[in-house]
Amino acid sequence: MHLSELEIQDCALGGTDYPNAIIEHIASCTDCRAEIRAYEALFSGIDQQGVPDLNFDISALVIPQLKRNKARLTADRFIAGFLVIFSSSCIGIPIYIFRRNILYMFSGVPAFFIYAIIVSTSVFVITKILLMYKKYQHQMQYLDIH
Repeated sequence: MHLSELEIQDCALGGTDYPNAIIEHIASCTDCRAEIRAYEALFSGIDQQGVPDLNFDISALVIPQLKRNKARLTADRFIAGFLVIFSSSCIGIPIYIFRRNILYMFSGVPAFFIYAIIVSTSVFVITKILLMYKKYQHQMQYLDIH
């Protein structure tokens, strides 16, 4: 069995603390020694390269070329805003009107129905969270592959 890429790179970088099995394998395996020499040549070539001299401001060159989108009222934004205001009104107005009687709203409802509402809402929310997490995982996996 040959050395892993990390072990070969560590040997090429001059690591010292190896088990005897790795030292013996390096001494007997020409393929691993060749890979170590290739990595040593690669690392020395990288070391010989100088740091690039960037004597210009990249942000000053790039930022003027970026398009700035002006916020404008589109049909989608108008509909979304209307739905937010409408939903808030449907919830807020009754709460304001019945603010004194809200505590007594559920007083005549049997406990079974209250628990059924709580359980069904919890199941719905947990299902949505799990589906959203699976979609997130799928998208992250897609990004890792491509």
